[in-house]
Formats: sequence, C-alpha cells, structure tokens
Amino acid sequence: MSWLFKRRKIEFASGEKYSLREQKGVTIGREIAYEGYVPHPENIGKYMDFYRQSAVVHASINALTDMIVGVGFYTDADDQAAKEAVDAYAEQVNLDGVLRVACMNMLIYGFSPVERYWQNGLLQLKPLPPRTVYVRMNERGEVEAYRQRTLGRIIDFTVDEIIWFAHNELPGNPYGISIIEPVATLLEYKRQILEDICRIVHRYASPLNIWITRGSADDLKNAVSERPPDEDIFVGHASKDDLEVKTLEMDPRGKYTDYLDKINEEIYESMQAPIMTYLRNATEASARVQLDVIRRHVDGVQRYLKRKIEKEIFRPVIEKMGLSEVPRLRWGKPSTGLEQITIRDIALLAQSYVITSKQAADLLRRMGLPIEEGGEGDSSPPRLFKDSEHICEEIRRRSR
Repeated sequence: MSWLFKRRKIEFASGEKYSLREQKGVTIGREIAYEGYVPHPENIGKYMDFYRQSAVVHASINALTDMIVGVGFYTDADDQAAKEAVDAYAEQVNLDGVLRVACMNMLIYGFSPVERYWQNGLLQLKPLPPRTVYVRMNERGEVEAYRQRTLGRIIDFTVDEIIWFAHNELPGNPYGISIIEPVATLLEYKRQILEDICRIVHRYASPLNIWITRGSADDLKNAVSERPPDEDIFVGHASKDDLEVKTLEMDPRGKYTDYLDKINEEIYESMQAPIMTYLRNATEASARVQLDVIRRHVDGVQRYLKRKIEKEIFRPVIEKMGLSEVPRLRWGKPSTGLEQITIRDIALLAQSYVITSKQAADLLRRMGLPIEEGGEGDSSPPRLFKDSEHICEEIRRRSR
C-alpha cells in the first residue's frame, strides 16, 4: 500500500478532509401520493395487456426471461454445509419458479415485489401482483414501508417483509423502468394501424360496384342505406345506354408497410431481445452485434439478481441455520471439466494408450454422445472407432 493511499485512507476515516456524517441529498422530485406512498407509472395498467396482446412484447419478455433465469443456477461455497443447506432450501421452495415469475414481472412492470415470511422454520417466498403494491419513501429516497391495495383491502408490510426487485431503478423512482414503457405509445400506434389495415383489406377484398345513372340525390341516399351486405349499389332508373359502372379499389399508393416497418424497428431496438424476425432479416455480422448487445443486457440483469438473491434470500437462510458463509450464486450449469476437451483430444489419448478405450467411451458419454456401453471384460475399441461415420454425423447435427 502506497504512502499516499494510506494518508488518504486515514484522512477519510478521521473525517478531517471528507465530511460524510449525514445524508443531505433529496431524491424524491415529484408529488408523493397518499400517506407518502409513491404513485405508480402512468401506463402501468396497460403493460399486461401489451404482454398478452402484442406478439413482439410477448416474445421479447419470454426470451429475455429464459436467457436471464431460464439457464438455471448453482451455488459455490468453501463451506460445504452452507452450500448443501442453500441447495436443499432452493429445492424445497422451488426457487427457480419464484425467480422466473419475479423476473418476468420485473421486465413487464419494471418492478416485482416478493413477500418473504417464515413458516415452519422455512423462509417462504411469494411473488405479489406488482400493480397492487406501493412504496412509501421519505424525501431522501429511503424506503420506509410497503402497502398492498387489493379487493378493497389494505395490507401493510415492513421493509423486511418484502424483497423488491426493480429493473433500471433510478434515484427517486422505486418502480424501475419497464422495457415496455419506452414503446408504449408506439405499440398503441401499431395496434391502431393494424386494425385499420385489417378493416381496409376486409372492405376491399371483394370490391363493390357502383351503378350510376341519372337520378335524384334521394335515390342515391336510399340506395346506400338500404343496400344489403356485400351487394352492389344501384342508383336511378335508366336504360343501358346511359349506364355507368365504377369499381371501388384499394389505392396502391398507401404505403402502410413503411409505417409499420419504422415502428417495428423502434420497438425491436427498445426491447433488446432476440426477436427472430429482426435477426432473420439481418446479416450475420449485424446479428452477432445485436446478440452481443442483448448478452450485455442479460449479464447486467443477472448480476443484479445475483446480489439480491445472495443478500435477501441466502443470507437469512444461512443465519437461521447458525452458519456464516453465504454461498455464491452462479448462473448456468456447473463446469464438468470437459468443456475444453474435443473429440480429437480423446481419440489421441486413447490411441496413445494414455487412457483405455473404456475410459474414452465414458468421457464421450459424459459429453452427450450416443456411445453404447460394453461389458466389463470388453477390451475392444469403443463404438466411436467402430462407427465413426455415425458419430461424425451426430457431431455435425449438434453443431448446426
């Protein structure tokens, strides 16, 4: 440690240079609702409707949820007893399912409250409907309580009774930012445009003919109002010599698809999800860039969830059991040690007699290849070398 760092550390600790004795900043910059509870975002009532009715939003939320928590998790700790305790707890309360619901709510609404309570010595977790839960904060942004309003009832919670997950939470905004919020207006426009297009197509799919002759305005009015559905319009009384027929056709100059393409691009950009339509129309290079951006977004959300889970879920469980080390959460599957080993490596080891053919076959089975098991006294080469064409085809299939 350098002398300069030591000096600054001493100055910081003594408070001679930096005065951090109390918090002074105010983070609440808008009106506080009833009894100090922060009001919900303006469009929160529409978020679930968009998720259920918009194919783009539905696919985006599901895809991001699968990428964030659908990959599963495992724990890591030096204290094996702590690891086993947390693993057993996660299985008992179905932590995977709770996290999936919490993550989905967090992306849809921007936040997800999860009630936690002890029951029969087990920390229970219960996701609550986000639209029913409000946060009470003081002017400095410190959470003081939670309140649920539902079915004409008011239920109050202390800070310790709720685990609060938020997406892109900003100072003074405990509800985070839904990934739907930036495109809520565009989704409304898109829905209206699609309704209009469907109405136009339905109207002009079977064009109407207007039969025009010399007649009065009343004749035209009656002809239109009394026209049976999908029947042509006949106006006036005349011979075929002064009869004119016009067909109603759709104007091809209406470039509705251009408007939709522009709106869709804005929505895809904001969703930051692997939407198949968007990726399919991209080049390989641009698709890789898009997936890299999505991956960074997913990594950020995973890091946030990891810290919350370790602090708000794992720590109380460990302390309840009288243990000290809080296991670390890792996303994905635990390493098997075979990720960097290739089929060629195993074949060379077997051919060099570093490992036996039976050991080589065991390694290949652990890698997921369909190698048939031989008897205990079977010293013949494994099926990999007997049927290499079949195995190569299997490898090619899995690499597609």
